[in-house]
Amino acid sequence: MATIYEIADKYKLIQQMIEEGAPEEVFIEALNAIDGELAEKLENYAMIIVNRQANIDGKKAEAKRLLDSAKSEENAIKRMKENMQFAMVTAGQTKVKGEKFNFTVQKNPPSLKVVDETLVPEIFFEQPQPVLNKKLLLSALKDGHKYEGVEIEQGESIRIR
Repeated sequence: MATIYEIADKYKLIQQMIEEGAPEEVFIEALNAIDGELAEKLENYAMIIVNRQANIDGKKAEAKRLLDSAKSEENAIKRMKENMQFAMVTAGQTKVKGEKFNFTVQKNPPSLKVVDETLVPEIFFEQPQPVLNKKLLLSALKDGHKYEGVEIEQGESIRIR
């Protein structure tokens, strides 16, 4: 069986025959001879495309399932750490030494909490699109400047070593 490229070449040859003024019977006979080939070749291509699309869809579904599973695991770890931290804080202990691990409740780096972005001075917005530069604003707040609508947040989290 001819490849799709060979079939396309045959159609080009027929087109050339038409342009050169070959008798109608000659190119109609040639067209009839390759029409079946093209239809069969296109059918085969379509089957391959359908199978490959099914493979793609299956892989995407599996990727989504794995991402969802990973997210679930991350959430479980987060809840476990929160429970550990709660237990340590409730017991009034910020450091606990175990046989294999050491546990410490430490302050996180200060972060910016934007309460009302409309109250923030324009100098903290980058152009051409006004996007709040949170790093610059946090730095200014740490340097002692005061601005309405924002505040420094200081959280804590557990460290396992």
